Amino acid sequence: MKPVRVMVVDDSVFMRRIVKDLLETDPEIEVVALARDGMEALEMLPTASPDVVLLDVEMPRMDGLEFLRRTLPQRPLRVIMLSALTQEGSEITMQALELGALDFIPKPSGAISLDIDRKKEEIIQKVKAVSTIPLERVRKCTGCAGALKKRVHREEVQRESQRVVFVASSTGGPRALQILMQGLSPLRQSGMVLVQHMPPGFTKSLADRLSDLAPFPVREAQGGEAIFVNHAFLAPGGKHLVVNGDRRLVLDDRPPLKGLKPCADISLSSLVEVFGDRVLAVILTGMGKDGLEGCRKLKARGGTVIAQDEKTSLIFGMPRAVIEEGLADLVLPIEEIGRAIVEWDRRGDHTE
Repeated sequence: MKPVRVMVVDDSVFMRRIVKDLLETDPEIEVVALARDGMEALEMLPTASPDVVLLDVEMPRMDGLEFLRRTLPQRPLRVIMLSALTQEGSEITMQALELGALDFIPKPSGAISLDIDRKKEEIIQKVKAVSTIPLERVRKCTGCAGALKKRVHREEVQRESQRVVFVASSTGGPRALQILMQGLSPLRQSGMVLVQHMPPGFTKSLADRLSDLAPFPVREAQGGEAIFVNHAFLAPGGKHLVVNGDRRLVLDDRPPLKGLKPCADISLSSLVEVFGDRVLAVILTGMGKDGLEGCRKLKARGGTVIAQDEKTSLIFGMPRAVIEEGLADLVLPIEEIGRAIVEWDRRGDHTE
């Protein structure tokens, strides 16, 4: 089995070496090129032929965003961003994902520092997972955000929802969520709860971008909110999002479940306990099986599950898990899921 070939692009010699040494602790990864900025990376690409590019954002001559703009329309590349844990850094990360980067690894500060070693398992796992994505699928995802149009929300009376659409996503999720939001019409009877696997500091920027595209407000949950009809709440990075007996959202600080915080299984299980079969679960692209146990509980109560299909999933882990367990009522491309959600919302009593 050939090792995964990785190019590391960062303007710090010291940090390029740290990342290289970290990656090569895994015998299935080989760092084939080290570039100091986007310009040098462009020059190295033809001979290096990396399977995955780890790309910094702030660099001289050519930064990470310009590298993506110049490269991806002509050549599909599997790119993981090295993202600064600042408000500006999170916003730039969202731009990079829209341009075609597949995932990101948060830096512990404005620049990579030695404690990145604590993220060793996450980095290696993401590099390996992204390396398996077919380049044809990467090509189809590149630049798809360019066709997205912003919407203006109308002021309306807030009504507490008796029904909830729950959406879970991981790798590839930000782009999938954008397409999903564009495919929605205003919801008449349901509110939404979203869980996207992200670390602290990045989910507010994602919520703001989704709110621009959705036919209703999308907000990072703060805790204490009611789930309103035609509103969506995104679980903040580093917190589990649950609903209590009073149907208020609560930020839960219990430990990660299977390394995940927020965790879709925790959120969905909580919603099922309170709303029963009046929950629609939508499982989108991502690694692993998060959402599977929650869907199992939902189906036991008579609820409905939609899974994203393999063709449009960047990584077909989470949807595959619920499909193989026979829990998915519908398996749809991401472009059709919005319409299916609206149909479920319109049905009112959705039980057969």
